[in-house]
Amino acid sequence: MDEQPTILVIDDDPAMQTVLEIALREAGYRVEVASDGQEGVAKLVSLRPNLVICDIMMPQMDGVEAFQRMKDQLQEDGIPIFIITALNRKPWFADLEAEGAVIIQKPFDIEQVLGLIQTMLN
Repeated sequence: MDEQPTILVIDDDPAMQTVLEIALREAGYRVEVASDGQEGVAKLVSLRPNLVICDIMMPQMDGVEAFQRMKDQLQEDGIPIFIITALNRKPWFADLEAEGAVIIQKPFDIEQVLGLIQTMLN
């Protein structure tokens, strides 16, 4: 049996963490959680996730800075980074997308997100 893909969820909202964690586990993924960008970036050192889901608005280090710090390391290995946000679409989202981020607006349909994850990981 293949090893379960690991997904790192970086979000400071415990409710959002829980929703994602439950849905992802039920879909057969291993889930690691970080509460802010700093913790998420630090976890990358020991964890080799197959995909990262990162919120934008967080204390310590926001999702944009976390993405900037993670992307070089991850994109070399072809690891997708999903950025979730409650913000309405901003002009700078296009910059993030140009750099390889997949932006998902809250509230999102978890089934759609799971479908997207499956597509990215296959």
